[in-house]
Amino acid sequence: MEHEWRNSKSTEDHTVYKNAVTTHHQNIRGAKKATIHKRLSTSANNSTELFAIVKKLMNPVRDTSSISPSQNLCTNLATFFHEKNQDTYDGFRNQNSLAAPTNTTMDPAPHQILNSWTLITKEVTQRLMNSIHLGAPSDPCPHHIFNPDSATIKPELCRTINQSFEITTFPSDRELTEINSLLKQPTVDPRELKNCRPIALLPFPDKLMEKAINRKLTEFLERHQILDPSQSRFRSNHSTKTALLEATDDIHIILDHGGTSTLILLKISAAFDTVFHSTHCARLHNAGIRDKALDWIRSSLTGRTQNIRLLLFTSEPKDTCCGVPQG
Repeated sequence: MEHEWRNSKSTEDHTVYKNAVTTHHQNIRGAKKATIHKRLSTSANNSTELFAIVKKLMNPVRDTSSISPSQNLCTNLATFFHEKNQDTYDGFRNQNSLAAPTNTTMDPAPHQILNSWTLITKEVTQRLMNSIHLGAPSDPCPHHIFNPDSATIKPELCRTINQSFEITTFPSDRELTEINSLLKQPTVDPRELKNCRPIALLPFPDKLMEKAINRKLTEFLERHQILDPSQSRFRSNHSTKTALLEATDDIHIILDHGGTSTLILLKISAAFDTVFHSTHCARLHNAGIRDKALDWIRSSLTGRTQNIRLLLFTSEPKDTCCGVPQG
């Protein structure tokens, strides 16, 4: 229509073109409105998702990066993250309290010990596949190629996971983690490597295996009431907002009775990078995770490497001495 109007220069064609543009814009706005309304309605009973949607609408992410991906940038980022990981490990290792895992061993009751991971069924595999969110476009193994209803993919994934549980070994071809880099804040200088945050691009099969272990481990810890009642992160029905309200209420009660209170907040910098494998496994052992179950977790933590991937550029793999993938 625009082409016809520019050729004819007639008022009639111009009116038709303007009406078509107006209708097109109205259709776009209507589609956006319907999509947003559907997302808000779906998340009406989930405050976390609801606030996340509203925050994204009110504060759209702006890409302020002015540096184009390159092989040199990948290499520099890989070296920076590796040295940061090594410095974190060396710094904590030099402290006597964290030089080695504690030798204190708790002996839970026999029924509170998890010796191995139960095998999963194809039905459980499908539920896990449906519960995993879509990955990033650069995901090494995208979610969309795995159809939950596939008669071939589902049994194969189920067999792979169960075989890994039986031999208590994390697949060696999964020990390489690809890392993408995002700015910590949209306003920081992208040329400063310290302003970049490593984000692990875990393949979909890894996410599926991680989800299966997480469900079984959480079920065991919840059933035997091993978790701290005050833990409000990464737990169902334990909202962090509720924890904040409880802390605020406790402070108000103390003040109402004429007392004083002090709130101490501790934030661990690079928390995912400060997970020490030996200490982590020792704590799981004390919690009742033993034998094959613990061997599988230890296998999934040790021997990992990571490289940086930015579009078509990748760095050489670097060893990781501590920490877990932050996807």
